[in-house]
Amino acid sequence: MPSVPTSQAASPRPRPPLLTAIAAVVALEVLLLLAGGAYLVHGLLVEGSRAPLAVVSVVVLAVVFAAGLAFCAHGLRQRATWARSPLLVWQVLQVAAGLPAFNGGSPWLGAVLVVPAVAVGVGLFLPPVSAEVGR
Repeated sequence: MPSVPTSQAASPRPRPPLLTAIAAVVALEVLLLLAGGAYLVHGLLVEGSRAPLAVVSVVVLAVVFAAGLAFCAHGLRQRATWARSPLLVWQVLQVAAGLPAFNGGSPWLGAVLVVPAVAVGVGLFLPPVSAEVGR
């Protein structure tokens, strides 16, 4: 019996590019969350604060949320069904946080928050992604 090279043996089906793109956008959100936390730490160390405990608490939450989002992005790349729900909840929260920025004088911040959130939220329900991570 001829042996089959390992490169041709039972390879998993290819991941849809849209699924990879959505996971990449979520990874970008993770980086932005970590950058925001680093900015707060920098402000605390350079400028000081009247409420350092509040700043540290927000930074810790940012790191925890970033870790959770990274875990969900990894789960999405692995086609895990559970990853879609927390990602959708995060996108809704991100839109809710970004919309007031348009009226508050920081439309660039609103765009940075809302555009990727809408892209991921819509992308999670497109047929190629739903077929991979749906039940």
